Formats: sequence, C-alpha cells, structure tokens
Amino acid sequence: MEFEQVYRDGRIPWDIGEPQPALAELVGWCVGDVLDAGCGTGELALAVAARGHRVLGVDAAPSAIAMATRKAGGLSATFRTADITALDGTFDTVLDSGLLHCLSPSDQDRYLAVLGRICRDRVAILCFADRPGAQTPGGMGLTETRLRDLFADWIIDELVPVDIFGVIDGVRTPMDGWRLRARR
Repeated sequence: MEFEQVYRDGRIPWDIGEPQPALAELVGWCVGDVLDAGCGTGELALAVAARGHRVLGVDAAPSAIAMATRKAGGLSATFRTADITALDGTFDTVLDSGLLHCLSPSDQDRYLAVLGRICRDRVAILCFADRPGAQTPGGMGLTETRLRDLFADWIIDELVPVDIFGVIDGVRTPMDGWRLRARR
C-alpha cells in the first residue's frame, strides 16, 4: 500500500479522529520519553503529550507528518518522517497503533531488532489479528504465535483480543485485533 497517496487523497480509513480506543486506554501507562511508531496524523502522540510526556511521532508518509505537526500546538510532541526499521534514539515507552501488521515479515523482524535497541522499558502494539473468524483487511493480520515469536526476548504482560476501528464507506467499523503490552 502506498501510504503517502492515501494521506494525500484524504480518505484515510484508519484515521478515526482520535486515538484507537485500545491504545487510548494506555495513555496513563506510558512512562518517560515516548515514541509513537507509525504515528499517522498524530492523535495518539498528542494524547500522550497532553499528559506531560515528550513524544516523538514518526511515520513514513510526509503528508501524515505534516498533518500531525499542524495539530501539535504547544504540546511536547514533535513529528518526523522516518523509516522505523532504521530508527535511532532511546525511548522509555514505544507505542505502535497499526504499524507492525503493515510490515513484511522480514521488516517485522528488523523492526523488533530496532525496538530491542531503542526501547528502555515498555512497548504497546495494536495490530490486526489473524485468528479463526477474524474480520480484518486481507492478509494483514498476525497470529498469536507470530506475536509471541516476535516478542520472545521481552516479557509479555498482555496479549488480548481488541477492536481496531476504521472508517469504511463513511461508517466507523470494528475489526479484529490484538493488543500486546511487553517490557524489557
């Protein structure tokens, strides 16, 4: 999928005008400096910054970063275009609202290597689920086994089924996902 074109077209099915509820519940769980990986238009990063955290939001789509930057106002959130599989820096908390499932399996492995290098404390991932009966966009879900394999070097505190919302034909629609919380 060409994400930059989706943002330019303005019909962004994953942008629901607020953070995904399954991650919004964790805003108070964040500690220290926070990375919002695949931040899109910045809703989650801005909610975390409003709680007093310094937040860096990164996304591969320059148009998404421009939209997020316009929303930032006086909050301690900055945004930049970056390739998550080559990111540097250190963060206490990393949040991922739908990035992991967009990556190829080899890029998922590179992403987890980056997380292992840059994340000092905790990570929360929201991704589409590949499980029996799951309603998700074709081929984008991850199995529980794949998530456990990816996070084998972490302590998994939570791996639960959740809804991920998208806007399909103008209607806010729930789809099947996972929320994973892990720590070093």
